[in-house]
Amino acid sequence: MLEDSEDPIVKTVQPTIKTGRKWKVVKAVNEAKECLKIKEVIGQTQTDRKGLGSSTAKWWSKAEGKEKRDRVINEIRLNEDSRRVQKAVQQPQQGQLTNWDNALQKSLTWNEIWHMAPLRISFLIRSVYDLLPSNANLVWWGKKEDPTCPLCQGRQTIEHVLSSCKIALSQGRYTWRHNRVLQELAAIISMAKGETTLPNTNALIFTTEGGA
Repeated sequence: MLEDSEDPIVKTVQPTIKTGRKWKVVKAVNEAKECLKIKEVIGQTQTDRKGLGSSTAKWWSKAEGKEKRDRVINEIRLNEDSRRVQKAVQQPQQGQLTNWDNALQKSLTWNEIWHMAPLRISFLIRSVYDLLPSNANLVWWGKKEDPTCPLCQGRQTIEHVLSSCKIALSQGRYTWRHNRVLQELAAIISMAKGETTLPNTNALIFTTEGGA
């Protein structure tokens, strides 16, 4: 409205409008104006069954006043809707949560689910549908540029993080917590038996119940 003012001073005023970090009013308005100018260069296109020339269109260069502002506002809405559709198409994984046909069958009672920690349930669901923030997903979502694993330099997917990293496998990272628990149990048993020297935790062999 200020740009269309007849007062030269008012016409040059550019007020600061507070918006979000990702969306700027001035940028959106300029993009909408450029799109309207490009559409005028392309010309009238027929999209339905009507014959050529049967529909009329008012071009950007001939619009004035409120009509011009309305065309800019409408073009901004079309551009934002188009961006939302593009983002939804680029992120098909987010919509897979509503489809349970391919979910792994696991016998869980409502009582077990009720007593689960919310973060655990969230992790289980997101890991099944590949929605955890691995480097590969972060690149897919536009949050990162490098999809490689910091350990082995391979592509860091959810499967790679949970069970397939060669460096993590060779260093025993997947079994470290389990082994640490067994080492603590071995130390406690040795102390209860009165042994003065603790067992060698690097060479422990755990046998089944009743074994030699």
